[in-house]
Amino acid sequence: MLNNKDPEQFRESAYFSQFWSVLRQDTVALVSVNLFFALLGLTLLGYWIAPYSADQQFIGLELMPPSWNDQGQISHFFGTDDLGRDIFSRILSGFYYTVGSALAITLAIAIIGGVIGILAGAKKGSSFFILSHLFDTFLFTPILLIAIIIATLMEPSLPNAMLAIFLAMLPHFIHKIYQTTQQELKREYVVTLRLEGARFRDLVKEVILPNLTVIAVKELSHIFVIAVLDISALSFISLGAKSPTPEWGTMIRDSMELVYIAPWTVILPGLAIVFVILIITLLGNSIVRVLEKYRY
Repeated sequence: MLNNKDPEQFRESAYFSQFWSVLRQDTVALVSVNLFFALLGLTLLGYWIAPYSADQQFIGLELMPPSWNDQGQISHFFGTDDLGRDIFSRILSGFYYTVGSALAITLAIAIIGGVIGILAGAKKGSSFFILSHLFDTFLFTPILLIAIIIATLMEPSLPNAMLAIFLAMLPHFIHKIYQTTQQELKREYVVTLRLEGARFRDLVKEVILPNLTVIAVKELSHIFVIAVLDISALSFISLGAKSPTPEWGTMIRDSMELVYIAPWTVILPGLAIVFVILIITLLGNSIVRVLEKYRY
């Protein structure tokens, strides 16, 4: 039934398969995808490619400057901290904790929030109505504040910080998907398809999901960025990863007293956070641009 309709009325399944051919024509988008794959590689393999163990201490080499300083050594490219640990190795290992945690949060929100948002937008019932208004109360409170409140109710640890951030950001994504789903289902051609007996599963596959893609990419890239920042922030205020875990927020917290005598111990983990945020933002904006170009 759906295949007999004008293809301009909704996006077909080929929308996803042809996306890559359009992306390859956009240089910036292609570069951002490659950078993101490199980021994933560092997240999965950073611990293994690090020249030293994250906790290995080099006695007598404490607070060594980076290699570009006259007093630095190439064997410790980013220098060492106050315990003689190699900062370059700790940053590489930190990709797993900071970026990996943020990625896990983003994927969980995408799956759980997407399902709940679509179901809530498609079904009209008191339970979903109450759920929608309950989630609305979270939208007026800063995400980090909610995460801090939730994290304080649990023992400080990285998994608990991830759970707190997940619970803080989930309502925002559900609300966005819920609103977009309702808007799509109110379109005239969708109403016509439903009256003609189109199955809800087919509507989701052929109409809702393709039209949710741009909104979902925008929201998830934003969620990814916020998750990276909040994971680091909770660790920085001792509500997340504990020392000596090489999580970037923890590294910054442990080195704050050294900021004037060894600024690289604070600046370099901070630059790693900025580097990741730039890649994620560039990727999200590029994919949205490619998707919109393909659609129109």
